[in-house]
Amino acid sequence: MDRQATDNNKSRDDTAAPSAAVIRTQLAKIAGSSGFQRATRLKKFLHFVVNEKLDGRADNLKAYTIGLEVFDRPVNFDPITDTIVRVSAGKLRRALERYYLGPGRQDNIRISIPKGRYVPVFQIQEFEQTRGDIKPVESACEPLDSTKQPTIAVLPFRKLNLGPSREFIINGFGEELTMALSRFSGLRVIAYYSTSGIDPEQYGQDQLCRRLGATFVMTGSIYQAADELRLNVELVRTDNSQQVWSQRYDRNFAVETLFSIRDDIVQNIVAAVADDYGIIPKIIATASQGKTVDELEAYEAVMRFHHFEITLDSRAYEEALLALEKTVAIDAEYALAWAMLSILYFDAFTFSFGDLNNPVEKGTEAARKAIAIDPFCQHAYFGMCFAQLLQRNEEEVIRNANKIIELNPNAGFLVGTAGWFLALAGQYDEGFGFIEQSIQLNPFFPPWFHFPYYLNSYLNGDFSGALKTVEKFGLPDFFWNPLMQAAVLGQLRRINEAQAALQRLLSLKPDFPARARFYISCFLIKDKWVDRMLEGLKKAGLNEV
Repeated sequence: MDRQATDNNKSRDDTAAPSAAVIRTQLAKIAGSSGFQRATRLKKFLHFVVNEKLDGRADNLKAYTIGLEVFDRPVNFDPITDTIVRVSAGKLRRALERYYLGPGRQDNIRISIPKGRYVPVFQIQEFEQTRGDIKPVESACEPLDSTKQPTIAVLPFRKLNLGPSREFIINGFGEELTMALSRFSGLRVIAYYSTSGIDPEQYGQDQLCRRLGATFVMTGSIYQAADELRLNVELVRTDNSQQVWSQRYDRNFAVETLFSIRDDIVQNIVAAVADDYGIIPKIIATASQGKTVDELEAYEAVMRFHHFEITLDSRAYEEALLALEKTVAIDAEYALAWAMLSILYFDAFTFSFGDLNNPVEKGTEAARKAIAIDPFCQHAYFGMCFAQLLQRNEEEVIRNANKIIELNPNAGFLVGTAGWFLALAGQYDEGFGFIEQSIQLNPFFPPWFHFPYYLNSYLNGDFSGALKTVEKFGLPDFFWNPLMQAAVLGQLRRINEAQAALQRLLSLKPDFPARARFYISCFLIKDKWVDRMLEGLKKAGLNEV
């Protein structure tokens, strides 16, 4: 998904659009720029969508039509299986962003193609001159809107006792932090190119909001004393100037360790702020509380998915499912929504949530759609891991889990999820390493992260250790809690307690005796592991039907 917000200026929407002649002049300027000169197909793509809209044929701008007209596909072209239009649209959006970051940063006319559609938007950009510099016209600072994807700007960090020869630390840090944040699919990031010349001490938060159009601003200070480096970081909401997060990082400093120090700090910051369960998603989720599913917008639907992943509650599941199905019905090109929907379809199968037809097939197809739309969507590979786990394909589980980590090793929740899948595929040491890395990056992790630890202890006969892990698992109203407890208590021959746990399990899942092997085999990839779990449950008193 396109995550970089490169506008550091005020734009009008199409209600104040420029004339067709002016737009075509701007189109020619873009097409003649260095970034487009050799990109013949992207130029053709851009010319086609712009001219179709200007000629009143915007309704024709569908993937099928573009495939035929721009990419010379045959009449039986299927844009679902042949992703050339979607992939090329992503390339075109990024090429336009680069143009407006560089040679077009002072252009008065902006042409863009919003994510999820192929109809271009034409905007007028107004500037005013201030001491020889281009300064954007300021607009009012809007209250935080939970329906919109949040935008963050990283401002230069203040220098405290930092010699001129070390100033590269600040610029390098800001650039690395901006790039790391931009890899999170739920966040738009203003390019550091647009903020690097701003002195935060010269502006109040309201002024920064108006200047940048950001929902959040991150800044701080860097202090060096001898071989000690101290970094203070703060995150501020621009709509009310509230500091919502701050952290101090102290490190022993040496030139030869500078890059490893920087990478470590950047990793910790972005996980705390931008991760699925980081500060920014929590603030947005809180702002959307109290709304019915029908009132939710696309980004709020994503928040409902995160809520379900923490609680595994059936009511939260229904809300998330309805919200995401509504989202993809409106925006069929929203990769993240398709990816999350795929996971919910698999949950419907493994937990018997709802009454869906063919949930595994629907889940697999939704995950494939998400990858086709956005090959960099980590959640889509989460869905593919789930699909392969249900097919008991260890190699593919491992391959897709490694893809999650490769795409963004700073995404704490998803790195932990990848570790979870690796462990369930039998790669315990590697999997536990990633889960522990995830927990260190962000302590707000879902309780089901503990399940592989339980499984490893149980299968190795460490039943006391497995029982302690059940206590960490929590979720007393989720049927896997008493399931794990009953199995391990049965193995420990604590029969009265085991039977009590089994009764709780049956009260939550009355069909469990008839479907015990099914429920367990959804997550245990080897038959001998399933048999071992059933052994403990039978000792607790389970009679399979």
